[in-house]
Amino acid sequence: MATITIKNSYLDILDAFGSANVLLEDAIRKYLVDKCVERIRKSKRKISELEKKYSCDYAEFISKISNAEGSKVVEKISLHWEGDMTEWEYWENELKEWKTRLEDILMQL
Repeated sequence: MATITIKNSYLDILDAFGSANVLLEDAIRKYLVDKCVERIRKSKRKISELEKKYSCDYAEFISKISNAEGSKVVEKISLHWEGDMTEWEYWENELKEWKTRLEDILMQL
């Protein structure tokens, strides 16, 4: 377990509201949940932009570019589809990672 330093004056005030350790842990948990949700929303927004652009989800996109006919359709939408594919993969992985982190935090309640 890590140790953090907090001003004694803050600890005195926290103790007036209850156990400083419990209050701090709750505050940190809430902060982490908020940040995870923020990252999840950003990932979903970026994924949604790409889904709208290519009119499909990531799995369908990968399927399309796997054959010549689908690749031609994708190239008509954007000549920069390879960059979009890399970005899309990144945001898909980000979404999974932050959902897992959020779940881990919530399971510790």
